[in-house]
Amino acid sequence: MAADSKPYDGPLLISAPGKVILFGEHAVVYKKTAIAASLGLRSYLYLENRSDNVIHLELPDVGLSRSWNLHDLPQPLPYAGSADDSHHPLDMPAELKQQLMSLIIGDDYDKNPAKEQAALAFLYLYISLVTPGDVRGLSVSVKSTLPVGAGLGSSAGFAVVLATALLIHFGHIVVPTKTVAEDQVQDRSEEREQALSQVNRWAFKAEQVIHGNPSGVDNAVASYGGAKRYTKGEGFASLRGFKSLRLLLTNTTVPRSTAVLVAGVGDKCRNFPNVMNPIMDAVQAISDDCASLFERHADGEVSKEQVVTRIEDLFDLNHCLLSAMGVSHPSLEQVRNITRQHGLRTKLTGAGGGGCAVTILRDGEFAKSVGFFYLSSANPLTLQIPHKKRLMPSFQI
Repeated sequence: MAADSKPYDGPLLISAPGKVILFGEHAVVYKKTAIAASLGLRSYLYLENRSDNVIHLELPDVGLSRSWNLHDLPQPLPYAGSADDSHHPLDMPAELKQQLMSLIIGDDYDKNPAKEQAALAFLYLYISLVTPGDVRGLSVSVKSTLPVGAGLGSSAGFAVVLATALLIHFGHIVVPTKTVAEDQVQDRSEEREQALSQVNRWAFKAEQVIHGNPSGVDNAVASYGGAKRYTKGEGFASLRGFKSLRLLLTNTTVPRSTAVLVAGVGDKCRNFPNVMNPIMDAVQAISDDCASLFERHADGEVSKEQVVTRIEDLFDLNHCLLSAMGVSHPSLEQVRNITRQHGLRTKLTGAGGGGCAVTILRDGEFAKSVGFFYLSSANPLTLQIPHKKRLMPSFQI
């Protein structure tokens, strides 16, 4: 806990952005580099105290509304968060998971993995972050403008806003202030970085509860915003020279499980290492090429038009590699075929198997693109421009 932090008793309204992965899906799990950027679509959380001994979770996007009595919860875990990077959130013991699942599965329980995983992540973070001796009721409601299960980081958005709210509520990080004295700017900047680091670590732990073996890229982008080059185990770096690209996102509305798709790629890696390893290396080369491209653009060596042209080719290459991994879907191939007929390039984004496709647009093509997609009876589209807003300044308290 920060030296000057204390439990926050007021209501909290917190938001975090979604993300789009440009390159490196699935390969990032195997310590290859992913290129991702935040979106204007966001997840929103509202937290308020309760006067009774109940914690309540409301997730209208997945139809979840559940309450638990504090006396029924396992004992709070020792707080494991620290500004010191040598301290990390604890893994959830199997016995504790079984205890929490027994609280989630009740007489009115409907078997729904999305509800189950969200509730489990909520309860685990609560008993991990609650201050011993300060166990109190609260209500949490999370609503997102991100489509659930579409590969745009809806679960990471949930994890980030939840981790942030509980860290602030129980006094593990300081509530950001709108005004800072000039002589405190540097201290507050360092304090913010430490807080973001804790948010990111705890959000990743929630993502592990939800997905099993996530890469960490989704929660990193949701925590820090902007465009990032991310490598598992090495962290991330901001992309210099990244300018807002015009991206068209198409939601196929085909549901899929990230955990199942990640496990399927894992099976291929174990059974066909001599085939899959070169594929993963090729994905790394694509991400490296993209990062280098942005650097050269920042140095004025290549124009934005040249950047878009090369990314179009990289989109094709990366999608074909993802298809070889077995994570494409007929609906995604249909979107690719339609866009290619109109001179545009598209790839899957996220876990694949349905979800969303991302199309890169040249300046001035948006209106024309929307027109032909609707004429082609494609699913509704949304244009998003990655931005560089960060999590901490987005707090609304």
